[in-house]
Amino acid sequence: MIKEPKVSLFSMAMCLSNAMDLVSPALVDHHKRVAYIALCMASEMGMSVHEQNNLMLAALLHDSGALSLAERIETLNFETLHSREHAERGYRLLQHFRPFTEIANIIRYHHTPSDEGGNLPLSSNLLHLADRAAVLMKKQPDILGQSRDICEKIQENSGKLFLPKLVDIFKTLSEREHFWLDAVSPSINSILFHRSNLPSVEMRPAELLGLGMIFCQIIDFRSRFTATHSRGVAAGAEALASLAGFSKRECEMMRMAGFLHDLGKLAVPTEILEKPAALTKEEFNIVRRHT
Repeated sequence: MIKEPKVSLFSMAMCLSNAMDLVSPALVDHHKRVAYIALCMASEMGMSVHEQNNLMLAALLHDSGALSLAERIETLNFETLHSREHAERGYRLLQHFRPFTEIANIIRYHHTPSDEGGNLPLSSNLLHLADRAAVLMKKQPDILGQSRDICEKIQENSGKLFLPKLVDIFKTLSEREHFWLDAVSPSINSILFHRSNLPSVEMRPAELLGLGMIFCQIIDFRSRFTATHSRGVAAGAEALASLAGFSKRECEMMRMAGFLHDLGKLAVPTEILEKPAALTKEEFNIVRRHT
C-alpha cells in the first residue's frame, strides 16, 4: 500500500514565505519577524498550542495576497491604503487548501482596526499588531535604540488599530532585550524552528497539487503577461507525460513541476518581465538566472 507523503507544515510555510521574499531585498524576513513577534505575544498570553500554530502559519503567509511588488512595498508602510484588499485576496488564495483553511480567516481580518468591533478574531488583531511592529523595525544595527519609538507608535494606536490588552502584552515583551535582539537576528529561521510546534501532515496528491497551485498563483499574478502561464505549462507537461507512458503519479509530478517551473522569476524585476522592447544582454542574463 502506497503511503501518502508527510509534509512539515513549518517547512511548507517557510518555503512559501521565502518564495515571496524573492520579490525584493526590502521584504526579506518580514514574514518571519511578524511570526516571531506574534508567537511571543501568544505565548505570553497563554494561548493554546493550536492557536499558536495557527498564528505562526498566518504570520508566515499574511501578505500572500499582495501579488505585485508595489503592493508588497506598500505593506512596509505603517499607514497602508489598500491593505484590506490584499488581506481578502490572501484569504481567497488559501481558504480551500485544507492545511490553511483555519488561518485564512485570521489573514482576512489582519488589517481590520480593533475599533470596528464586531466579531473580529483576536488572532487577527494580534497579527495586525505584530505586523505593524515589524514594519517599524529599521534595518540597522541598533534595534535597542529603536524600541522606545516603536512602543510609542504602538501605544498611540491602542484602542484604534489595536486592542488595548494586546498593546499591554507588547509593552511587557518590549522590556526584555532578547525580544528585540531575536526579532532582528540573522538566525531568525533557527529561532522560529525551535519555537515551532507545527506538525507534519499527510497530504494526498490532490492536496500537493493544491499547494502547487498556490505557488503558481503567487508566481503568475505578478505580471499581466504571465497570468495563466504556469497553469498552461503544467497542463501541457502532464498531457505529454501521459502520452509518453508515464505513470499516473509521475504525470501528477510533471504537473506540479509545471506549476513551480518559474518560481525563480519572483526575483526578476517586473520592469524586465513587462519590458515592451527587446531586452539588453544584461537584462536577458537576469532572466536566464531564474532557473
